[in-house]
Amino acid sequence: MKKGSMHSTQRLIRLLILLTAWICASSDPSCAGVDVNESSTQINTGRYATWEDAPASIEEFDHDNNEDICRLPIISLKKWEAGKFWLYNQPFIVTNVTDDWPALRRWTKDEFLRHYPDVVVGMGTSRELGQTGPDDAGDALSKTTINDYVFNWMHNMKRDNYVFDRKLNMPDGLLEDCQPYPQPLRHFVEDPLSVFNSDLPNNFLWKDHLALTIGRDQQGLTFHRHNAALNIVVFGAKRWILYDAERFSQNITRLKRMTRDIDNPIQLSTPNWFRELYNKNERQEEIRNYGHDCVQRAGEMLYVPRGWAHMVINIGDSVAVVSERGLDA
Repeated sequence: MKKGSMHSTQRLIRLLILLTAWICASSDPSCAGVDVNESSTQINTGRYATWEDAPASIEEFDHDNNEDICRLPIISLKKWEAGKFWLYNQPFIVTNVTDDWPALRRWTKDEFLRHYPDVVVGMGTSRELGQTGPDDAGDALSKTTINDYVFNWMHNMKRDNYVFDRKLNMPDGLLEDCQPYPQPLRHFVEDPLSVFNSDLPNNFLWKDHLALTIGRDQQGLTFHRHNAALNIVVFGAKRWILYDAERFSQNITRLKRMTRDIDNPIQLSTPNWFRELYNKNERQEEIRNYGHDCVQRAGEMLYVPRGWAHMVINIGDSVAVVSERGLDA
């Protein structure tokens, strides 16, 4: 996909989905569960009418996943599930994950604020989330509502508040919008006893945990590591740097040199890491030999294996869901 066409394509898809739903509901109110009156009242969406209308640093941070840069297998959801690739110590980008999700219709900015304004979310700064680690940050996050976040925090350029709380699972309505789950999450929904009765320890069990992330352009977590995880973008795009855990498992200094400037070892924000460090001291060459530099687009899932160091930056407003192995719903 060409960089300049990303937002216009997403907007066209959104309009087609809404038009199809309206035509279907007008002729048959029971069609696909559509509420004829769902979009009858105009909703104030704040500074930007849609997620796609907000600023996006496409020229600075987007790229086309050239094979020499991204180096990741990009596979269909059908192939992902047939091959059980979540068992591999290899990241993947998986396409078409959200094709049948009600979230494509119910999570456009206006419908999201219509249906879920009072849902409680946790927010914190991208740097704090990266330094603390998203698994340990839950208790330190400030609680707010989706409506309050979108109107008062999301585009407040004086503050870096990012919704990313993996310990705060989504309520049922939001979870239903993400059906059908991709594997391996769907297996737990269909047969939870087989998961619990397995011989694997808890931190190796995929359950039906999903958490919500919302952020503006250039927000994203600095380098961190955790258990195996899935990130699914519903709206927007994200650029990822992934660094193979085996490369630094016996040499933690190698990881420190990747993530920070040894002469000035402060943790930079994600955009400033790209601007100031990525092209210095052979970091880019290291990533292109022992890691991946990829852009994930709406509808795609990115799988991060256990222990891989990674950082991510939003390109425009981003709405996504994440699941981590071992976490409960």
